Amino acid sequence: MKDESLAVFVDGVSHYFKTLSDKPAVIGAPFLTNDINQHLSDFTGVIGISGNNKGSVFFTAPKRMLTHMISAMGVLSTQDDKLMDLVGEVSNTIAGNARGEFGEQFLLSVPVVIQGKTQTVKISSVAQIYVIPIAWHNAESNLIINLE
Repeated sequence: MKDESLAVFVDGVSHYFKTLSDKPAVIGAPFLTNDINQHLSDFTGVIGISGNNKGSVFFTAPKRMLTHMISAMGVLSTQDDKLMDLVGEVSNTIAGNARGEFGEQFLLSVPVVIQGKTQTVKISSVAQIYVIPIAWHNAESNLIINLE
């Protein structure tokens, strides 16, 4: 994956949090990993990518961060099912915004949501795995990109 392609996702994350509240997210420097599981949090939204690109986009966040996010949206319920919907929506929105840059053949799956860290996630090793750290309201999340 080229730096310009990774910048599309960094910009997408930054834009998402700017539209969410007055407090912007702090986006850390992307880094490579060999083990996606050590970077997963309480809730993870996964978007499969097919077409001209193949791989996946993950947004993973702790319950505390998602609770702040959903409150910033004006939603009063912070039950787990609402947080699962939110994490799926965030991953879908960020991947969808990237589609605008990559073109119509950047095909997105419906979000798959994983709750907890008990499941081991296996992904194809078609490409390097990048982790983009995100800090917001004293909580840390990750956007994980695995695209060929």
